Amino acid sequence: MILYLTDWLLMPIFALLLYFIFKRIRDKKYKGQIIAKYFIPALMFRILGAFLTALMYQFYYGFGDTFYYYYGVTDIFDMWGQDWATAIEMCFVPYEDLSPEALRAIGIHRLYSEPSTGLVMRIGGFFSPLALGTFIGISFYMTAFAFVGCWLLYRVFYDLYPQLHRPLAWAILFLPSSCFWGTGLMKDSLTLGGLGFMVYGAYYLFIKRQKLFRAGLYLIVGAYLMAFIKVYIILALAPAMVVWVFLMYKERIKIAFLRKIATPVFLLLGVVGGLLALQRIGAAFSAYSFDNIMVQAKKTQWWLTVSSERDGGMGYTLGDFSPTPIGLLRVFPAAVNVSLFRPYLWEARKPIVLPSAAESFFTLLLTLFVFRKVGFWKTIKTIFSDPVVLFCLIFAVIFAFAVGFSTLNFGSLARYKIPCLPFYFAAMLILLYQYSDFDKNFKTFSKK
Repeated sequence: MILYLTDWLLMPIFALLLYFIFKRIRDKKYKGQIIAKYFIPALMFRILGAFLTALMYQFYYGFGDTFYYYYGVTDIFDMWGQDWATAIEMCFVPYEDLSPEALRAIGIHRLYSEPSTGLVMRIGGFFSPLALGTFIGISFYMTAFAFVGCWLLYRVFYDLYPQLHRPLAWAILFLPSSCFWGTGLMKDSLTLGGLGFMVYGAYYLFIKRQKLFRAGLYLIVGAYLMAFIKVYIILALAPAMVVWVFLMYKERIKIAFLRKIATPVFLLLGVVGGLLALQRIGAAFSAYSFDNIMVQAKKTQWWLTVSSERDGGMGYTLGDFSPTPIGLLRVFPAAVNVSLFRPYLWEARKPIVLPSAAESFFTLLLTLFVFRKVGFWKTIKTIFSDPVVLFCLIFAVIFAFAVGFSTLNFGSLARYKIPCLPFYFAAMLILLYQYSDFDKNFKTFSKK
């Protein structure tokens, strides 16, 4: 079990505690600002999502990764009451450097020794005294961290498009899948928060050139979490971010002619810079070289297909492919399509998949609406002329391909794809807004 009587009794206390803490932050930092009205509702919506996620794992699935994370967290929590120095060691010292006392306190060595799962347990263990060792308390605190990252991401887009504060709030702060799957004692809440930290840090460090110390710190925190938990997020983000930074600097060129010819130059530099960044990351993490990714993806696809058929799961297939660059290109459109627009409504054969199918259907309708209202060629032109839209779509498409290609299960895909959805929806909203003949009600709605 992960939910006990103490969880039910203490749950409202933890929710109220977070409410008053963040209310104080809102009143101090955002008083009088139009975005202040989204701050507390967005947090509480995610707290509700964390509660519903806990109910799902306890009473619907009855098992899951979060169970094992919690078992590891309780080992650390128990040590807080026995030897706080050893507890601190378990939270901050790598597994291979732990003392014999700390090693004896660990119950699940295989997961604790693995960098990504071990980091989730250590962070959960750090929060455990504040949560009195309860699963729901730890889930709420980690959900609050994810919310902070998403709020920072929202502030970046609000700084760029203040007139779109309301639509962007729905796309980033109140996205249902993000507020459900991106919560609790899971890898996803940490990486979702880390993604927001990293984008915020990069924006203020390289583009705005403001708040340099804070921006650098946020960038390091976000990159650290994603590098050790889900490094493929950085693999998708790096080329998009390099292109974004280069093109934003291009916009600062005063002479129109130089600014025009700078576009292909900056794009080329952005692509080269992105490839170099990927090469550096691949060198640092040899497991993410192209050959290893292909071999591992083939194994993962085989196992997910077998397990999905065995357990009656919601599996899908992209067809057979060869682990080569050409084979990868052949399945690229299908993989992106499955992440953004599937499962289709008729593919939701289980109740748990129906919300994901509804969100995917909405994403498809919004995409078609954008191309219809703006026009196909004008949409393409706007994408390549707006650095923010281009950044969002490069990351969203690369990431959508990565998870769609490697997951092959709609249940898992609903959780894995959440980092790219806010960027994709933000890009669609910006495209609509920049369409000069678009319904004026949209712009009026944005300013309320």
